[in-house]
Amino acid sequence: MKTGVLGFVLGISFCYIHFKLLRRWLCLKKRCCLVCLSLLIKNGSRYLKRVGARGETFEKIQRFKCKLCKKTYIFRKNKTGGFRRKFTDSFITESVCDFIQGRSSYAVIKERKNVSIGTLSKWVNNFGNSCLSPVEISEKFKLNKVSKWSGILLLDGKYLNKNSCLLLAVDYLTLDIVAHLVVDKETGKNYTRLISLVLSCGYNIKALVSDGHQSIRSLTQTRKEKPLKATRAYPRPGIPPVTRRRSKLEGTPHAWCVVHAQRELFTNLTKLKLSKELNLKLRGNITDVLFAKTLPKAKKNIKKLAYETRSRPKVFNTTALWILERWEYLTLHFNLRVNKRKIPRSTNSIENVISYVNTRLKTMRRVRNRASAVSITNLIVLNYRTKPLINTKNKLKRGKSPLSLALGKKVNLKWTTFIKKSTA
Repeated sequence: MKTGVLGFVLGISFCYIHFKLLRRWLCLKKRCCLVCLSLLIKNGSRYLKRVGARGETFEKIQRFKCKLCKKTYIFRKNKTGGFRRKFTDSFITESVCDFIQGRSSYAVIKERKNVSIGTLSKWVNNFGNSCLSPVEISEKFKLNKVSKWSGILLLDGKYLNKNSCLLLAVDYLTLDIVAHLVVDKETGKNYTRLISLVLSCGYNIKALVSDGHQSIRSLTQTRKEKPLKATRAYPRPGIPPVTRRRSKLEGTPHAWCVVHAQRELFTNLTKLKLSKELNLKLRGNITDVLFAKTLPKAKKNIKKLAYETRSRPKVFNTTALWILERWEYLTLHFNLRVNKRKIPRSTNSIENVISYVNTRLKTMRRVRNRASAVSITNLIVLNYRTKPLINTKNKLKRGKSPLSLALGKKVNLKWTTFIKKSTA
């Protein structure tokens, strides 16, 4: 009995849906009324104001009226099948380009184009949420097979506000942003998510270069699990022994940036409140150690630094001992070669990318929430990957975009081509 009732209800709903669709089709094709299906007659016209890239235009639109029920209709359909809007697609795209490429704020664009800030923000969010992801771009160009990536990956983070941080993974040779991620803060789990995204793009990580942040160090260093508190020694029934949690990139060479190390050491010297002469002398010795041209010179300079600070335990611990504990990571650039290419001793390449992001964010007062941060950073990163490099010292890279360098051929790319068509 229940099955028969359910089938009857489904049959009626199916017929009702088809009736509504048929009525809609008749209304659009035959100009029939939606209520009584009678023919419509012309009932004057109205003008629709449309704002485009070349200025304002007025479009004449015909009005219709039903003979029986007196209901009025206006059929406003564009070529793509959607309803006509006040602003054209070219005008919307131009406004978003002005916001991203022109580095104009919402207030400036509002005065220039006479559009409300809420409307501009809505356009930017729609475009940013419809950007192709790094994995989709990699699959589109088959970067896992034809890419010219070096395998030397630079990692760093940039805080957008108190609750949002932009994590970047940049290739050293092509300066291409392989992957990016907006998270709450710099943690090992968030960097693990970033590395998973990099590997999904088909990037073969052969070496890492970053600052000495603990969250990045956890990617290549194995971590011991804390043993459970008990009175008896191992083995104990029901309690497993201490295991090692393997990291995402265990065994991958990891070099630390000497510039960040220099800054940290100078900060430590400032806290000690030494005399001006001694402070300047130690700063010079630290610079000689970190920026030595060869490994033997670096060893000679660290011995000199240790000898001069041996009588001051605090100074020795914060300078010479600090460097010796991290000696393997700070001098890896002397010994490691990736495809016959030296790895960099600093993260200046990714710092240049971060400065590019900063120049765009300076015109904005602040990023209000996580959603706007994701959409805006998607557009900024996409614009950077498709924009030709101008200020680079390398003549071979000048005039080419990072994405074209990754492809190995000069290709004129526009960031608007990587926006899903559903946005328009």
